[in-house]
Amino acid sequence: MIDKKQQSAEKTRPNKIKLFYRKNKKKIFIAFRIIISAGLIGYLIKTQFSDFASIIDILKHISIPLLLLSASTHVFGIWITGVRWQALLRTQNVNLSVRYLTSTVLIGFFFNNFLPTSVGGDVYRAYDIKNKEKLPIGSSLSVIVVERFSGIISAVCYLVIALFLGFTAIGTQSIIIPIIIFFVIVVIGTLLILHPSVLKIDKLINKIKFLSKIRKSLANVYHTFLSFKKYKLVLVKVLLFSFSLQFAVILNYFFAARSLGIDLGLTAYIFIVPIVATISMIPISLGGIGIRENTLVFILVSMGVLNEEAAMCSLILFLMLIIIGVIGGITYIIRPLLSKDRQEPKLEPKVENTKTKNN
Repeated sequence: MIDKKQQSAEKTRPNKIKLFYRKNKKKIFIAFRIIISAGLIGYLIKTQFSDFASIIDILKHISIPLLLLSASTHVFGIWITGVRWQALLRTQNVNLSVRYLTSTVLIGFFFNNFLPTSVGGDVYRAYDIKNKEKLPIGSSLSVIVVERFSGIISAVCYLVIALFLGFTAIGTQSIIIPIIIFFVIVVIGTLLILHPSVLKIDKLINKIKFLSKIRKSLANVYHTFLSFKKYKLVLVKVLLFSFSLQFAVILNYFFAARSLGIDLGLTAYIFIVPIVATISMIPISLGGIGIRENTLVFILVSMGVLNEEAAMCSLILFLMLIIIGVIGGITYIIRPLLSKDRQEPKLEPKVENTKTKNN
């Protein structure tokens, strides 16, 4: 009897584990990413700093004006992202102010700290426009994809510029072939956005059973991509905005490093920033936290920067993102309250006095 009870208990255990996993799948993955991010930041601090006194010593010699200059690039970056987004939304007959869109971008930074990968906040942005302007979610997401893709194009262009400037390797490892592969993928993606009918996406969706179940949403994505064929000048403008945004990020890294006395030229960051941004999109940590910082340290040290200075630079840039995320969280809380205060009170319809009218 005891053996039978033990056997039945052993059979039910796996079922309970599977059931628990299915119910809490998202929470488990988020917890897993939090552990990875915290572990990577902890690893960076433990391995790169000899003791706490060395951290204090570095902070004593930091240049506050250069640090503030580095932080100010975030303000420009948020604004230019709002301008870029507005240009794309207007192609879908959505007219929202840059002020509103920049506040949504700011909230997106908050969600980036809690959702997987460094593009988690884009999901919030897409749904915010869907709810605000009743734009189909497929179209809203497609606009975000085009916007993000313009950023990738600008990053690749900066990488190609870096190759011509002589930055072809990280340490002893050549990165020419990965950049060429990345460049080819971007070219194919660009053609897909400008000419989606070439690959006959609509017919492909109808043939694949899995895709046919979400045909309506995918149709919105397809038609949104198709609509951009009419707005090539807008796409050129958006690309210029992306170049400006990418350069702002480069300046952000450059001034943060200079505030610590790291003596690398601006051209080095044209090479560093796109690589760090691309690697941080690997979806194994929370918002790219930990991966981004360790990648930056690895590249800086490979270029001759002292470990402690490289680690401090990465942590300062990380802290800036956290501060912006906190500001975004505050914006998320207070924006509904502010919008309620700005709404004009509805006037009650006048009811005519029938007695007076009859008289």
